[in-house]
Amino acid sequence: MKVGDSIRLAIDDFGRGEIEAAMLHACNAVDGTARKVHPTRQVGDRFTALIRDNNDIFGPMVIRGVNTADTRWPVKIKSTLGRNVWPDTADLIYVQHRCAHGHGDELPGDIALWADHIGIASQLHVEQDKVRLPWNTIFALIAVAVVEPVNIDQRVRDDQYLDWGDPKIRFDINDWWGRKDDFRAKLATQPGPLVTLDWAEWTANPPF
Repeated sequence: MKVGDSIRLAIDDFGRGEIEAAMLHACNAVDGTARKVHPTRQVGDRFTALIRDNNDIFGPMVIRGVNTADTRWPVKIKSTLGRNVWPDTADLIYVQHRCAHGHGDELPGDIALWADHIGIASQLHVEQDKVRLPWNTIFALIAVAVVEPVNIDQRVRDDQYLDWGDPKIRFDINDWWGRKDDFRAKLATQPGPLVTLDWAEWTANPPF
């Protein structure tokens, strides 16, 4: 499936309230993009690398104010960063969402995207060994795929867009394919604090 088709389906599913189906298609868009950007790397490495390489786009759109690059989450899953390393946000998405959906597994409710308050950005829930990322993770992943130059030939419906910030900045997707530097510049017009979350005793020791 084309990256543009995955994004179109993600947005359509989200509009119908099908949050996990939307997340599946958003992950497929990142996976398809990562395959083009890193064709010789294994799927987990390339998927997480694409997110990490674009954390200055992904981070502000998924959990504004949180350093998604350096925060390590208190969940015992294998990280592509190395052995005995607590996972970063890219790992969480890959293991908990992309792999589960890719294998047709049902996602447990306690780690499903937090979608109870759509309209309130960055609703996040964390406890020991459980993290629920916010619903706007879907659109952060879509943004990562849209702005990669390898996708400049892709298209969605003309009425599909992303928005972000306060006041809102609207990005009509078909006008933004491959424009990574321009997208970064737009996000930079609304700077804010960046906090690296520390889960103290939960992450005091290696996960394995």
